[in-house]
Amino acid sequence: MTDTQIRDRLRGAVDDTTAPPAFAHVVLTRGRARRRRRYAAGALVAAAAIVAAATVVPAGGPLARDGEPASTYDDASARLAWARSLPAGPVPGLPFFGDDGLHAGEALVPLPASVNRTVPPRTVRDGWLVVVGQREDELAWAVLAADGALEPLPEETWAGGLGDVRAVVAPDGGRVALGRWMVDLATMAATPVPHVPGSDVQKGYYTQVRMVGFTAEGLVYEAAPFHQGIGTTWLLRDDGSTVRVEPPGGSHVRDGGPADLALRFDYADDDTDTCVTTFRLVGSVWTGQGSGCLGGYLGEALAVSDDARWLVTDDLPEVWDLREGRFARVDLPREVVEGWGDGWMGSLVWEDDDSVLLPVSDPDGEGATDAFDQSVQVVRCTLSTGACERAGDEQHVVVRTDGMSTTGVRFAQ
Repeated sequence: MTDTQIRDRLRGAVDDTTAPPAFAHVVLTRGRARRRRRYAAGALVAAAAIVAAATVVPAGGPLARDGEPASTYDDASARLAWARSLPAGPVPGLPFFGDDGLHAGEALVPLPASVNRTVPPRTVRDGWLVVVGQREDELAWAVLAADGALEPLPEETWAGGLGDVRAVVAPDGGRVALGRWMVDLATMAATPVPHVPGSDVQKGYYTQVRMVGFTAEGLVYEAAPFHQGIGTTWLLRDDGSTVRVEPPGGSHVRDGGPADLALRFDYADDDTDTCVTTFRLVGSVWTGQGSGCLGGYLGEALAVSDDARWLVTDDLPEVWDLREGRFARVDLPREVVEGWGDGWMGSLVWEDDDSVLLPVSDPDGEGATDAFDQSVQVVRCTLSTGACERAGDEQHVVVRTDGMSTTGVRFAQ
């Protein structure tokens, strides 16, 4: 079973509970590490062989790693040195928390002490959506204005805890969907979406509304009825009507990706090939957009560009061009990615249709229990050209982490 398949199966256990949003990535990361150790030790038994296959890349294909030099970027300081060596580029186009406030383009916004830095900000009309409060009983959503003022969202919109802080913003920035609510930011009126389940648990499975994202037609989300914890996919139009828009069989709309794009992964029986089929939601109908085969084994699909052209996988620096059905490459040394292990996977985000942002930091803070100083250089890679550059100035932040959340430089997925 591949990491992508495991992630999809975990969705019912992760997205429909209050588990931390990075939990699925943590499970996959630890699972890959265990599988690699077992494989290296030569102690695999037949029952574990299927699991181990998720990290074994077939020789000869474009995803193969055999014969390449050992990584020289195993430590964080070497990776940061590489990031510092890149040419200078514009500041990130997405907001983030630096040590001196919220950075939004060239603007620096004062940050009230109540803002919770473990949840990255999202751009909305007239400000940024943030979480306020440091203790469990204080947590709430709010909009941070450019002058540092905070306007809270209605109290009922907070589902409780930092476990599920998924929020999606309408294209015009005037509405946000979170929990089971649609909030008009101009009036701060909160309206529950249709098809909310009558209870949090049905037949032993959690039944939590999952906000997927906005399209030109409205809000895509999962809600009742549920089957074994997986909700029905709905499109909520601006007039308040809803229509079922279940993705085609075997496909899935990925977290953090465009809400009108579903991907299906088909694996060869001997794991020597992986084919990707793309579907777009046109109005309320899913339409096939094409299929292409990678010529090798896909371990994990990570992020899709909003224009549905690029698919970033764990084969970075190669990226898959969904339109052309071929691999392209960004100018990011493979040794940097491999020396990093899985640490980069939860940090990479799309800045726009053609570029990704990746914070490179030293120290990485693995195993840290106390606050520590960290230097961070955000790197931008443009997929159509393959070029990478420094995105703005290096940041110096004080990081506090509990293993599941961090105050380090991150961007909202």
